[in-house]
Amino acid sequence: MVFDCGVLQKHSISTIISRSVLFVIIGFTFGTQGTGETSRISVGTVNLDGEMIDVNCTLSQNSTIGNAFVQALKDANFTAYDYEAYGDKDTDGTAAYDIGRGQIKIAVVIPANFTETLSFQYNDSLGTPIPTKALLDLYTDPGDPTGSIIAQQSVLGFISGFTGYYQEITIGKIPENLQDYAEVLADPITVSASQADISGRQLRWIDYMVPGTLGLVLLWSGLNHASVAIASERTKGTFQRMVIAPVSPITVLAGKVVSCLAIVYLSAIIMLTSGILLFQVNLYWNIPAIALSTFLGALSAIGIGLIISSLAKNEEAANSVAVLISVPLQFFIGAFFPLSIMPELAQLFGAALPFTKLVNAMQSIMTKNLPFDAIIPEILYMSISGVILFALGVIAYRLSLKRL
Repeated sequence: MVFDCGVLQKHSISTIISRSVLFVIIGFTFGTQGTGETSRISVGTVNLDGEMIDVNCTLSQNSTIGNAFVQALKDANFTAYDYEAYGDKDTDGTAAYDIGRGQIKIAVVIPANFTETLSFQYNDSLGTPIPTKALLDLYTDPGDPTGSIIAQQSVLGFISGFTGYYQEITIGKIPENLQDYAEVLADPITVSASQADISGRQLRWIDYMVPGTLGLVLLWSGLNHASVAIASERTKGTFQRMVIAPVSPITVLAGKVVSCLAIVYLSAIIMLTSGILLFQVNLYWNIPAIALSTFLGALSAIGIGLIISSLAKNEEAANSVAVLISVPLQFFIGAFFPLSIMPELAQLFGAALPFTKLVNAMQSIMTKNLPFDAIIPEILYMSISGVILFALGVIAYRLSLKRL
């Protein structure tokens, strides 16, 4: 067997490094939250609470609670910007203008009667307080649905906390014998949320990202490099010379496969090392199970790549087909988004992919520390799919020899 050193040339090494750098960027983007720095969620506040308003036929101007709300938002580490008006998308200096240009993700408009409503200043003709709710308007960026959802949920969570603080102050002003009853009435349900004790460790987002990244390694390294293994030789005009060389075509193919496997494992090692050194990922390292799962998943990726490489006319065509296949697939293997939030057809498609089985197996091993027998279904599935797809790749390679 002749090991194909050509696949491990400078451009391949640089590709491996660039993909590992992508993991590092993702880690620094999402894996360092909760360290006390200012939140990346940018919020604009339009505090109208200090404006003069009519309360019970009397002019009132009080911004006490509105100012406290804005200050509490800043104290909660939101990246907050103050605006005098919500405005519109064409008026510079307004919240709507900056939403349109991506400067802020969400704007909170505090009404002019915010303090008056929350301090029960509205009364009827008999002097009895009229229960009046304060209305906060939230405006999000329609051009960034995902970012807007995150920003909106974060601000709603802050509002819930602020409301709880306000309730404590208000309840403290009613007769003492009614305070316990009022506290239960204001907050009748207590929720306790915690991670299930299945891993024995407190895991961060970046820790869960690592198993998914191993699935991406198969797509980016295994499939993409295998897809040009034969096509690149055909483009350079060396394929025919390789075939008539004093070695069998199967030996040539074996060299290509081994080199692709080497790239897959090298990419995985660099990615895992980056996670350990830069982010101190807190995972379990069942090396035999990780190595076996990676090998079985790589068989499927290399098999698909060989089919593409054998059928493509040249390297450019092979690259185009590989990108067309691998880019959409990476969103269906559970690396970025859980399949459970996707439509039913997408879930069925994702569940059928061997790369999804790899991600599932890696999550079970590396984050939950489950025993090897817990991933036997995934191992069997990857074994069968790997053998089938790799066999199809070999058949496609042999057919390509007959076209010479």
